[in-house]
Amino acid sequence: MGLLERLPLGDLGAGHVWKELDADTRRLAAEALYRSGASSESGRRHADVAIAARLNFREVAVRRLPVERRVQYLVARVRPDDTLASSLLLALHLDLRRPLLEAFLTLLEIPNDEGLIREDHELRPPERARLVSAAERLYLDHAAEEVDLYLASLVALDREIWSGLVPVLHARIAAPA
Repeated sequence: MGLLERLPLGDLGAGHVWKELDADTRRLAAEALYRSGASSESGRRHADVAIAARLNFREVAVRRLPVERRVQYLVARVRPDDTLASSLLLALHLDLRRPLLEAFLTLLEIPNDEGLIREDHELRPPERARLVSAAERLYLDHAAEEVDLYLASLVALDREIWSGLVPVLHARIAAPA
């Protein structure tokens, strides 16, 4: 069973997405959170606080741990809330999957700088036909598992803008393998 089949697409949050990720993808996301300049300092601090709470450590003790150890704890021991899961998913995509982001936004004609929506652009929900077309193209050009995760992450992070992707994801589930 793939990622999409395990997700509650009707009420999807970032925590749901994180919970269903395999350990390797979680590790990549956690490493990206700690190592990437694209990640926010608040996201890293939130991760350290979550690790400290889970292990009954003081936050300062967690910050002294090597990144590899914090990544290990974050992947194996912490169940992130939606805020932390959002930071992790953003870090994964911004650090490791920018070509996918850039391709999707470009296909939707959303002004972007290497996958980041330009700050001067007022983002509105894209038309359904455009979403379907852009998603189909992504699936042709990129690994299906990465596209599934990216599109599900968009819905989880901003349902108001990306709710038009829910039928696209449902169609992926219903499509024969």
